[in-house]
Amino acid sequence: MNSLAFGVAAGLACALFSSISYLVSRHHGTRRPGGSRRLLVLAHLLMGLACLPIAWLLIPAETTAAAFFSWRVWSACFVSTGSYFAGQACVFHLLTRSDASRLSPLLGLKIIALAGIVSLVLQQPLQPGQWLAVGLCGAAAVLLQRGGAGVTAAALALLAFACICFAIADLGIVALIDALEAALPLSRLRAGSLALALTYVLGGVFVLPLVAAEYTRQRPPTGRDWLAAAEYSAAWLTAMMALYACIALVGVILSTILQSTRGVMSVVLGAVLSHLGWHELESRVDRGMFTKRVIAAIMMTAAIATYLWNVR
Repeated sequence: MNSLAFGVAAGLACALFSSISYLVSRHHGTRRPGGSRRLLVLAHLLMGLACLPIAWLLIPAETTAAAFFSWRVWSACFVSTGSYFAGQACVFHLLTRSDASRLSPLLGLKIIALAGIVSLVLQQPLQPGQWLAVGLCGAAAVLLQRGGAGVTAAALALLAFACICFAIADLGIVALIDALEAALPLSRLRAGSLALALTYVLGGVFVLPLVAAEYTRQRPPTGRDWLAAAEYSAAWLTAMMALYACIALVGVILSTILQSTRGVMSVVLGAVLSHLGWHELESRVDRGMFTKRVIAAIMMTAAIATYLWNVR
């Protein structure tokens, strides 16, 4: 399989497993007070521990300390990890209050955050086709809101902040992969894998104090809490492995197009779960409401594709 085909497959796998991870988060995060917070910190400790030996194996034996601990590498890693955690904290909070199929398509609004960063921070003006894509994103968000999404103004503001954080994190991933490839004797794919491992090892270090704090609470973590964290970790880390591989092989533009399909996947998965009776994960929707959600998700995907096509 050539690199383009592998990258496309990885991007679609990322969309699928990130959709599954949101459902897992909603399932475990709504069962008890503080469940989403605990799931977030325990899962990232587990992912950090899992990535530690991976990072060790991926670092070339001839790597020097000066090359590995360069400012370019670790500044990108800190920016990517910090902004990612801020975005994830927002999403976890929102998932305790709304269905995954309602929120996941709206995460496609990340492209608007990217547009703002490109036009305002990087001083690169947008083309008319790119503004058309931004308009499509807004229209899709309105359709989701009117289609029974139940997303409040406060939730939309928090979601917008999450999208900004994820946009910065994606740019940080690209910068980290570029820095590792320049500093170490690595292929592009191996640099992407090492970038993933370093990001989650650093994330595991970040949450250590928070994990310790969980054991000072009235109800410390139980085996069930750790099992829930392991389930989420498996789905999310699989999605992130696919995302970093996709970015490394086909670039951030195509990877974002592919990742945007999670909106459609979440809507379909949500409808299946609701039909099967899992109403604590997804509320029951009628055919008209489901149709609106599907149209909105497709509009979001089309908007992202339109924007990214005009970036080329």
